[in-house]
Amino acid sequence: MSIQLILTYLIIIYAVGYTFYQLVQMIKKQKESACGGGCSGCDFKNELKNKGIHAISIDKNNKFTYLKN
Repeated sequence: MSIQLILTYLIIIYAVGYTFYQLVQMIKKQKESACGGGCSGCDFKNELKNKGIHAISIDKNNKFTYLKN
């Protein structure tokens, strides 16, 4: 077996392994981030909660909300 063939197999094995690793990381991240935090919207909502600002609905159909201090 030539060195070029061995290096080719090593690169292919590395690429398949890296792809599998990234796939597993993506699946883990999706399970954790299902409204569990991590997105910019969640950070914004948590900052509003820390400041004591709450969204309150003002319409019977819950179509509109406003921020109250």
